Amino acid sequence: MYYHLDFYEPEELRVIVQASAQKLNVALEEEAALEIARRSRGTPRIANRLLRRVRDFAQVHAEEGPVTSAIVQQAMKNLGIDRAGLDEADRRFIRILHEHYKGGPVGVETLAATLNEEMDTIVDVIEPYLLKIGFLNRTPRGRELTEHSRKHILGSAYRPKETQNKIF
Repeated sequence: MYYHLDFYEPEELRVIVQASAQKLNVALEEEAALEIARRSRGTPRIANRLLRRVRDFAQVHAEEGPVTSAIVQQAMKNLGIDRAGLDEADRRFIRILHEHYKGGPVGVETLAATLNEEMDTIVDVIEPYLLKIGFLNRTPRGRELTEHSRKHILGSAYRPKETQNKIF
């Protein structure tokens, strides 16, 4: 039998996040649950992990009451996860492709060597989500950034500390 697995939509993940929040006894506003869902890369496991990190952040830094969208946004900023769900590994991949290879095309073996990552990590962990959200193209000549990824990174309000003085 062949099965096709796809990423979850944010609305589906919102329901999962809300159910998990109830199990964890976390008061969570609906918009906050949706904010977590949007940043979870279409994966329930990641959504639940982010919910736990947001809960921990709220317990330490927020006042009593339900977890709001603003609390989620601050927690995500502290975790280094931007509005598209990109983490530092994703941004590093995009940054290397942009700065060293002018956006591509470049082969995955070359990228793996430049990033000091295993090819399997790039192909199985980093690329699928970037492909899904339209930030990366695989061509016969190699990987290429899309205009969508350039606009997101260059226009992003989130700037990691180590890249604040760089092009991003």
